[in-house]
Amino acid sequence: MKPKCTICGKQKEISFEGDGIQYPVFSCPDHGPDERNEWELWWEQYSDRGLKKEYWSSKKDQPSCVVSYFCYQYQKFYGFPYTMDYTSPVPYKNKDFTMARRILIMFGGDVLQIPNYINWVFSKRVKTTKYPVNSLGFLASSKFVNEYKAARARSIKPKRSTNIPKSFLQWCKENHPEVVEYHELESYNDLNVLVALTDAHSAPNEALVVSEARRLGILPESGYAQLEE
Repeated sequence: MKPKCTICGKQKEISFEGDGIQYPVFSCPDHGPDERNEWELWWEQYSDRGLKKEYWSSKKDQPSCVVSYFCYQYQKFYGFPYTMDYTSPVPYKNKDFTMARRILIMFGGDVLQIPNYINWVFSKRVKTTKYPVNSLGFLASSKFVNEYKAARARSIKPKRSTNIPKSFLQWCKENHPEVVEYHELESYNDLNVLVALTDAHSAPNEALVVSEARRLGILPESGYAQLEE
């Protein structure tokens, strides 16, 4: 459904303007185009923020970072620009930004992994298996995110003293604070202690923590984390 004019209630028409990258213009047949074009502002001021590391740490810029980095990799991979979902005069109310926020949630506080994740999807799940990417929603898949996290965990062999990911530790504090406090949970070595207790079938809450660590790829599907001394 097209957006409606706030003055007369008629549905707005959409046309496209701009040199190179074209942005939508929403116009009422009787009252003309919107006085402020939010899409034009987004393309001029925010559309390249995903390529600049400093913006990833800003919460208000993070959705734009995800969308813009995805658009960059899409054009690089296919050789033509990604067509965005232009259903609203306000960029942040469109489907692409909804999907971007979903991806941000799945990565918790580890947002700097998202560009690597996008690269991984194109190189491992698009190029090698010929999946077509029709929208940013293709990447908002818990299956792909978990596969990426597992692959990353396998490629990085932590030391005994290496801290477990902050986002996972925060999950533990919110869901099983008694485990964090009792075991002073902090490092991969501490996590292996929980695995030992789980294998002994004497620690149900610890088992839930281990299960989540395995789901996220922080621990292997079975056994202990292989750690360097």
